Parts: sequence; structure tokens; C-alpha cells
Amino acid sequence: MKTKTISVAFAWAMLCVPVLARTWQVPVMATWTEDPRTSVTLAWERHEEGTAQVSYHSPGREGEGLHGGEQSQPAPSRRHIFTLRDLEPGTHYEYRVASSDGYEAQGRFWTAPADKGLPFTFVLHNDLQGGINTGAAKGVSAGIVKADPDFVLSTGDLADPRYAGDYAGAISSWNLFFECLREELASFVFQAVSGNHDEPENPDSFWHRLIELPNSHDYTIDVGSVRFILVDSTEYEAPGRTAWLARELQKAAYDPAVAWVIPVFHRPPFSEGERGGDEGIRNGWVPLFTKYEAGLVLSGHAHTYQRTKPIDGVPYLVSGGGGGWLYQVAEGHPNIAFGTSAYHFVQFRVEGGRIQIEAKAPDGTVFDRAEYTAHRHVRVEPVFPARGEACTIWYDAEGGPLARAGRVTLHLGRDDFNNLLMEMPMEREAETGRWKATFTVPESPKWHLAFCFFDPESQTWHNNHTRNWQALVAREW
Repeated sequence: MKTKTISVAFAWAMLCVPVLARTWQVPVMATWTEDPRTSVTLAWERHEEGTAQVSYHSPGREGEGLHGGEQSQPAPSRRHIFTLRDLEPGTHYEYRVASSDGYEAQGRFWTAPADKGLPFTFVLHNDLQGGINTGAAKGVSAGIVKADPDFVLSTGDLADPRYAGDYAGAISSWNLFFECLREELASFVFQAVSGNHDEPENPDSFWHRLIELPNSHDYTIDVGSVRFILVDSTEYEAPGRTAWLARELQKAAYDPAVAWVIPVFHRPPFSEGERGGDEGIRNGWVPLFTKYEAGLVLSGHAHTYQRTKPIDGVPYLVSGGGGGWLYQVAEGHPNIAFGTSAYHFVQFRVEGGRIQIEAKAPDGTVFDRAEYTAHRHVRVEPVFPARGEACTIWYDAEGGPLARAGRVTLHLGRDDFNNLLMEMPMEREAETGRWKATFTVPESPKWHLAFCFFDPESQTWHNNHTRNWQALVAREW
């Protein structure tokens, strides 16, 4: 009888194991799914269905009242999602969550400023692969918490479901990610784009259910003076993203309220050493970054730190030291301004048209510094010129080969400059020093206008590192 009792108990325990393996206990994550200035989304997941509540407030300055509120979720659910709206811009909030299964947690988040000139900080934290090197991953995360940025940005490889041996292994890698970043996730908005190890091409990937984002693959967010363009760069997805990327780059580049255009994606076009840059992205996307004068391009994937010299006018930063096994860097490569193999994160301070970066070891030691100033030579209005309608191109010659030109002409071509449509003299604005030309958009361009600038006196061209500039014409459908 005793043996039978033990056997029944053992069988019941074995039946329970798969059930627990198929469920999650995901800690609270704060992300931006709507306007970062006035909203934030809090989400967590439990083993059992239940109701949930959120309360939040901003401590505020001395003498001011608290700003906050409460929300409840009366319908039972395992996954609890709250989007808090009508928040104060540029404000740090504290929150507390609870669900009816007894779970309680607290944390904090920040909203983006309404004034685009106000300074803010963020950290780039990539390539944990679930925390393969758990000690390193926890060390980097602890360093980020101590650095106390306003939010965290990531180019993915958070977990490793793609190469997990089985279903339980995929769950384990995500659980390890949440374990390594528990305090970090409770302290900051964590805004991510997927990496190849996150298996984003699989519509059933855990990536699509665990992290609340504006879109499962590609999206943009405006924080202060920066337009971040987050795009899926995984092997089979990147080619299909090119048209979307080009349009978002144009929207950002020709928006006078945007000082910085910063594409953010996983696989780098330039990486020197044990893991090289991605040829497809180098051929398909890099020309766009030059044509639209991106201010800085952020990637991971190579488990190194590499900051390039400007390549065709654009600096690239690879940061992959979040917790995966490290790779080696090709020392002395002419593209690299600074490179090393080390666990690290990168902290950015943005103040209007200036960005300062510091690459930091987990203990906070700074091993690389750089500073960039925003400058774009070209603005176009309207952002998407329409055939048969007026279009104005402004050209700021400062810092380029025509900086001292007494005369400048605009050369306008069709598509890839396979036909010269017109050349016309530009007028210089006395108040800004910019050159300006207004014209009627021809009917013949199939996809876009291409253009560059010429000084007829010195016979000098400014053709943007031979890439020229471009403006996609407005769609008619």
C-alpha cells in the first residue's frame, strides 16, 4: 500500500512538470508603445489567471502635488497589460503593480521631454543571448542600474530561442534574461528591436508575446531631438524592410524638428574581426544612411565594441558586450576609431544637437569617449514632393566643399540620375546663410528625385560622397 501511494504521488508530480514548463512568470517590463512623452506600457505575466491593478505617481518637486493615478484590470488574465496615458512629459514616475494571485512589484519609468532641447541620457545594452555568461550579464546590468540612465535601448539577442535544443530550452533562455535584468527592467523603460537569436521571423516566437512594442518588427520613436528608427535586420527579413526604412529616413531627415536621425538594428554593416559586417545591409541600407545623412547608426550582433570613423559621412557603433561570449576585434583596421573585446554598455547624453558617448565596463570605468554634433546639409519641403507641385530644397553648405562658394546651382536628376532634369541657380537666404531653390516637380521621375550641388566659379561639386541626395516622390495610391 505504501509503495502504491508513493507511485501515485510520483506520477502526479510528473504530470505537473510539463504544465509548469509551459507557463511563465514574467516580471514587469516598461516600454513605449505610443507617444513616449505622455504614455508608457507596463506588462507582466503569471502562472494563473487573475485580476490586476496598477498605481503610479511622480514624486514631483518640493511643494508640488503628486501627479499619478490608478488602473485596474477586472477581467481575469495571465498576461496583464496597462498603457498609462496623459502622463507629464520629461518626468520620472514610480509605480506599484499587483495581481490577485498574490504577485506584487514596484518600479519606475521616465517620460520623454516635450522640449526637444532638454538633455536626456540613455544606455545601449545588447546581445545577452539569455545571459549565456550569467555573471557577465548580471554585471553589465548592475552597471547600468548604477549609471541610472533615463531609458535603455537594445538591438536584441535578448534570449536564445532560435538555437535552443527544445521548447524547455527556449523558455529557459528567456527566463534567464529576465533573471539577469530583473532590477534593470524594474528601473527603466526598456525599448528593443529584435536580433536573430530572438527568432523574430517566426510568428510564434516568444519575442512577439513577451515584449509590448508599437509594432512587432519596425517602428520609430521620438525622444527629445532624436528620431530613433528601429528596424528588423535579421537575415531573411532585412530586404523586405528597405522600402519602409527609406521612407522613414526621409520623414526624419526632412523634418525640421528632428536634429538626429539614428537607425537602430541588430546586424551591423561594418564590423571588423571575428564576426564581419553584413554584406546585404552594407549594400542595401548603407547608401540610404548617407543619402539621408543619418547622424549615428547603432547595432550589435558582433560581441565586441567598435566605433567607426565616419564612413561616407556616417559614424557606426557596434556594441555587443551584454552577456554573450565575446569575439575578437581586428586591431588597427582603418575603419575603426576605437575597438575592443570586453563586456560593456554604452551611455549617451543627448543635448539638442550634441551627443556625448561613453563606453563603460560593468564597474563604470570609461574606456572610450566621443562627441558628435548634428549637421545635415539638406532639407526638402514638402517631405514627399508631389509631381506637378512646387518643391523647395534648402542646402546648408557649412562644413562641405561649397562652404565658401559665391554661387551654387542645384542639379536635379531622375531616379538614379539616369537623366538630368534641370539645373538652376540657388538663392542665398541672408538670415540663415542657406541656399534655396523652388521648382515644380517634373512628371517623369518613377520613384524619386536625385540631386547635388555645384559651384560654377570653382567648378566644385558637392555630391554627398558620390551618393547624392534623394527625395522619394509622394505616392498616388
